[in-house]
Amino acid sequence: MRQPILFAVAALLLLAPGAHARQPQDAPAHTLETTTVTATKREQKVRDIATSMSWASDLDLDDIAARTLQDATDLFPNVHMKSTSSGNEIVIRGFSTWDTALQSPAGLYVDGVPYPLSYMQNMYLHDVERIEVLRGPQGSLYGRNSESGVINVVRRAPDGTPRGSVFAEVGSFETLRTGASAAGPLMGDSVYLSGSFLRHQTDGFVENTHKGSDSAAGHKADTGRATLRLTPTAALDLRLSLDAAHSDDGIGTMRLDTGPARSGRLKVRANARDDASSDLVVPALAAEYAADRFTVTSITSYMDYAYRMKSDIDRTPAPVGLSDMRIDQDNATQELRVASRGDTGLSWVGGIYLGRASTRTDMDRKRLMAAASTALHTEYTEETGAVFGQGTWAMLDRLRLTAGLRAERTRLDGDQTYETGAGLRRDYGKTTDYTELLPTAALSLDMTDNMTGYLSWSRGYLPGGFNVFTASNADNFHYDAEYSTNYEAGLKTAWLDDRLRADFAVFHSTIRDKQVRQEDPAGGVGAWKFTNSAKAHSTGVELEARAFPLAGLELRAGLGYARSEVDEWTVGARDYDGKRLPWAPDLTFNLGLGYTHANGLFLQADLFGSGKQYFDAENTLSDAGQRTVNLQVGYRTEQWEFSVWTKNLLDDRHAVKKLKANGQTIVEDGDPMSFGTRIVWRF
Repeated sequence: MRQPILFAVAALLLLAPGAHARQPQDAPAHTLETTTVTATKREQKVRDIATSMSWASDLDLDDIAARTLQDATDLFPNVHMKSTSSGNEIVIRGFSTWDTALQSPAGLYVDGVPYPLSYMQNMYLHDVERIEVLRGPQGSLYGRNSESGVINVVRRAPDGTPRGSVFAEVGSFETLRTGASAAGPLMGDSVYLSGSFLRHQTDGFVENTHKGSDSAAGHKADTGRATLRLTPTAALDLRLSLDAAHSDDGIGTMRLDTGPARSGRLKVRANARDDASSDLVVPALAAEYAADRFTVTSITSYMDYAYRMKSDIDRTPAPVGLSDMRIDQDNATQELRVASRGDTGLSWVGGIYLGRASTRTDMDRKRLMAAASTALHTEYTEETGAVFGQGTWAMLDRLRLTAGLRAERTRLDGDQTYETGAGLRRDYGKTTDYTELLPTAALSLDMTDNMTGYLSWSRGYLPGGFNVFTASNADNFHYDAEYSTNYEAGLKTAWLDDRLRADFAVFHSTIRDKQVRQEDPAGGVGAWKFTNSAKAHSTGVELEARAFPLAGLELRAGLGYARSEVDEWTVGARDYDGKRLPWAPDLTFNLGLGYTHANGLFLQADLFGSGKQYFDAENTLSDAGQRTVNLQVGYRTEQWEFSVWTKNLLDDRHAVKKLKANGQTIVEDGDPMSFGTRIVWRF
């Protein structure tokens, strides 16, 4: 079913009309234009949004050779993407959860459609217009899964300007990327069509010395998208889109760092299968009606997602066993909202949201000793309804008040079956519902024409859920929601006739009913439960600056510090007070220099880094952080672009995951130095 869809999307590239000409490329700007974003569900200038916010354009993403969302997050202070063989997680301001959690404290939205499962979130980037990041709880506008912030990905929509491109890229480790996109009018100024297709394949950088394979971390992915846009009147805009993606991934990247089966960096010795696959299909309809004073927007989506993973249980050459995991989710959402239009004294948005997700998971641990094998099957549904509103009132010429509130109700209904190879079977279930009120308030003041200060307060939450991987009885099957409250102050400034912009924010967030993973003695050896045992906090700062000091020269810098730690959590005689939250680097930073000459030559140099992070609640496993230097140099005209690039030029050695198992330490290494070349033809 899904493969024909991918080929159909690719075929649209050849059929897209008018893709034979391209408007001249804009010359590099030497001042920073006023930026308008839509992450607040209405068009607003970045300066008028009373929260810490970052954004990156398509040119910014090209400059740093961002291929995935993880690459893009390097640009944003206090934003970190954990991407390992066990899944992905967006970590904003130190808000993290356990390693295999299905939900992240940060929300990801693509053209207004939520991507709720963490396994979906490190998406490949292609035909993206911009990425917007809101830091801090966004509960009043987004509700669930926005406890620490939101990432909003906006992709290009077809319009009356024909455009198209084809590219090819080759790199280290037998990496090949190819892609194409095209868009243009189909019928005058009322029907438009666009399509894009991307293929990414690589052998990866990990060798399995036991199997004699150098593609233990290989990836093959195909993604495609088609959009039909109708504008029957000047006021009505309809966009019907279809996204489809398939990937086959090698996940044999974890190596034993201690014990007799240990191996060196980028080498593993596992004997069992280590592979995963995923399929994603997302049809969506976005409708917008623009009246004189307001805009009505409707976004309807359906998501069909499947993930399969098989992995070696013990990471050794011994035939001990295999983990076999399956996740299937059907997710339907509907949002209808009304927002103000134009420059008025009151900017506002209000709406309703409905969502229903049906999820099925299997977690089977198949061991050589059949009696020690276990099988865990879970089915659950989540039904969510919400009403929300937020407005910004210009109380005085330079003083604005923002207030918002969301009322959200969720019902969870789940059933689980636990079985062992010894013949034990348990069936149990849980049904619960809860209603959340999520307010926000902020005050902002234009101190001068080029400086705006703000104070804000907001609440967010991460919904409760079910333990689908390690539960064994009714007592460790379910856990409740966690909640955050954020206090923030910031400055947004512009200098030197808009050739320099610098933003600063300081924040303190508290977390109650923190979701944590702890051993469950009642469940037997190796059993874990997820519970709400902790209080925690995160305190930190963010600083971003961007400048055009000379014609063609751009400087960029970002610094984020977030110290997130436990305030109260005790398990038996073990006290976790003062421990750092795992998977949350205390520091993120970036420094970039880009130069584009009038003749088309360009150079980009970047330093990306992160500070120390822990991988376990006890804070016994850690990594000191990473420092990666990336370079790209090339030549760009209106139609052609040639470039060569290198990432992690100095081959910085760092770990992205560590864990303890059977008394030994297991490590997953970060990406080594890589290089490649790219050619683009625009038409």
